[in-house]
Amino acid sequence: MLKKTALLGVVMTLLLSLSLVHIPSASAATGFYVSGNNLKDANGNNFVMRGINMPHAWYDTQSYNALTTASSYGANTVRIVWSTSGTAARLQQIIDRAKALKMVSVVELHDVTGSDSAAALNNMANYFARNDVKAVLQNNTKYALVNIANEWGSASLSDTAWRDAYKTAITTIRNAGITNTIVIDGSGWGQYVSPIKNYGAALLSHDPQHNLLFSVHMYGAWNNSSTIGTELQNVKNLGLAIIVGEFGYNYNNGNNNLGTTVNAQEIMNQCQAKGIGYLAWSWTGNDSANAWLDLVSSSNWTTLTSWGNLVFNGTNGIASTSVRASVF
Repeated sequence: MLKKTALLGVVMTLLLSLSLVHIPSASAATGFYVSGNNLKDANGNNFVMRGINMPHAWYDTQSYNALTTASSYGANTVRIVWSTSGTAARLQQIIDRAKALKMVSVVELHDVTGSDSAAALNNMANYFARNDVKAVLQNNTKYALVNIANEWGSASLSDTAWRDAYKTAITTIRNAGITNTIVIDGSGWGQYVSPIKNYGAALLSHDPQHNLLFSVHMYGAWNNSSTIGTELQNVKNLGLAIIVGEFGYNYNNGNNNLGTTVNAQEIMNQCQAKGIGYLAWSWTGNDSANAWLDLVSSSNWTTLTSWGNLVFNGTNGIASTSVRASVF
């Protein structure tokens, strides 16, 4: 009886000690994972994105070469603008190059931007679930995140339709055996935060990995500076992790094709204060209507524009706030 009692005491002590230790999810040991409203790397350390969008889908060779410059300027993350026409072998090369430069990759598919078709969204998930692409992602859980689709969902898409379509897409990816962190854009061409607030928790619960990072793009819908910090905090208060996956600035006093007067400085200030990642749009190569969003000159792909100088060298810009992921 005394021996049994002593043994029971040891067991209870062990159980108590285990209850006080945070045991990470299965994803934590092999790659990025979300814990509450924080994104953590495979070592369990918080990771805050400070980076840019790179237009591989349209200028692959130039973009690949520009990764070196982006890293030298301090970017710790590159959002790879990609397409379903891109090969798995090339995607592997890009991720490997970013990895060598100590940058995390966020792979996004641009094919269904602005679409409201649930089938089109699931087609993007099926691309990632393809055996060759899946292998690339599975081998890079420490270094790559999956942004299923850029700005899927127009301004007229209901929040419930957004939720239901993404449930299907998440299932497609997870059923393929992909455990990477999934990044999900808001609706309204990426700008609406309402579906994230209303149904982000439902999607997180639906995901068997519970490994979702939400993303909002800040352009004309964010022209009221007072809503930037408030809405980001609202999402955090729900226990969800969020980034600003794209953002612009007040170009030509709002006389631009996107009607944008968004306060980019406020975005960077709020993200820094709240430990939220941001990825500026975009390196260069935008069409003539959007050329004001080029971070570097399209003539040489290296010289910072005034926009790029703000993002990299301004207050709370990339150069002064970027920290590499601890897996490098």
